[in-house]
Amino acid sequence: MKLLKGRRKKLSAGWFFAVNCFDMKAILAALALFLLALRAGATIDVALQMQLGNPTGAIADTNNHNHYLIQRTVEAIDYSDSLGEPVWASWDYTTGDTGSASRSTTYFTDTNLPPNFYRVTDNDYNGVGAINFNRGHLCPSEDRTDTRQDNDTVFFMSNIMPQSGPNNQGVWNNLESDCRNLASAGNELLILCGPSGFGTNKIPSGKAYIGSNVWKIAVVVPLGSGIALSRLNVTNRVIAVSIPNVTNGLSSAWQTYVTSPRQIEQNTGFTFFTAIPANIAAVFRAKVDGSPAPGITNVSPASGSAGSSVVIKGTNFAGASVVWFNGTNASFTVNSSNQITATVPANATSGPISVIAPGGLAVSTGNFSVTPAVRPGFQSISFTGGQISLVVTGVSAASYTLTVASNLSNPQWVPLFTTNSPAMPFTFTDTNANLPQRFYRVLEQ
Repeated sequence: MKLLKGRRKKLSAGWFFAVNCFDMKAILAALALFLLALRAGATIDVALQMQLGNPTGAIADTNNHNHYLIQRTVEAIDYSDSLGEPVWASWDYTTGDTGSASRSTTYFTDTNLPPNFYRVTDNDYNGVGAINFNRGHLCPSEDRTDTRQDNDTVFFMSNIMPQSGPNNQGVWNNLESDCRNLASAGNELLILCGPSGFGTNKIPSGKAYIGSNVWKIAVVVPLGSGIALSRLNVTNRVIAVSIPNVTNGLSSAWQTYVTSPRQIEQNTGFTFFTAIPANIAAVFRAKVDGSPAPGITNVSPASGSAGSSVVIKGTNFAGASVVWFNGTNASFTVNSSNQITATVPANATSGPISVIAPGGLAVSTGNFSVTPAVRPGFQSISFTGGQISLVVTGVSAASYTLTVASNLSNPQWVPLFTTNSPAMPFTFTDTNANLPQRFYRVLEQ
């Protein structure tokens, strides 16, 4: 390394160097590395541990035995006294959270739980080895080795779930390690995990239920200024897995078990990403890690009114879950991985069309123009051979009812004809035109 040349002076705040201009690049480079190190070594703080939101609306109410909220410097937990374990834990992780503290050798009874809760003990897990199960951490030990106290805190039994040995020591451990590797590559991770699929199966002591699966969601956020929540956008990588909590037949590769956060929501009844903007949350819920990104290549027609059909062509639409017309949800059908047919929604405004698929968000390069709805009407009326023929115009795919009355002073409108999704325009012929006068009206249903 080149030594900086300059005049050294002493001030009350300490030493500094007055340097020449040609040394400025070296100073700026060193400063950048220093700031990056500061961000990677962010202080563990209670305010950072629930940045993605509260999936169950848990609160610190001692009468709530199903969803009791615990907020600590190292993590946030929704603890279920009914199950004897957490149903989720949430935490923020950077490389600065891993330090030199050794792994705790003791599991601690959480005496901070309300006195009317049963406090699970380490001894309550005696015998789990006989069924090939472990005391499974939600927030792992290696994510909290910055201090002795922080590591001990994740050994509270309120951070433990019954987890099969092959799961905990194999595929789950591999995912934990890969999350730390992502952090080492210059990222901050926002993580949620927990058990799911509870039935009647319990550990031998009967003090905690065994879930059928364990799940994890990790949002990968490049390092930067501010908290991770402020740096979220639709391009962030989202890893979601749901792994069977079984003792045999498991793959060691967590990629085998990737799914979408939406699927985990359906499995658990939780709602993820409640603290982040709705448009970003919608994309995160749909993401399946490793899926190819979707793209929109053509929209036809380029304009239309509410209720009209639009064909969207592109790539990687399989599994698409959302179509937006300038942010308004639309009903749609995925015809193939390259085509979607959507209906322009009511209250839509002109703007881009977006598709959310497992690979993320696709946005049209041009704007779709929403035009005023075409009201139904009569294009022409003709009278031939005692029959009246009317040509009706309107919006395709709408339903219409044609009614008739003999006067307009006190009209009694009588339905003559109803059609569903006609090709427009269509012709109706009234064969009962013997009245001295008839008035016709067409209504869009």
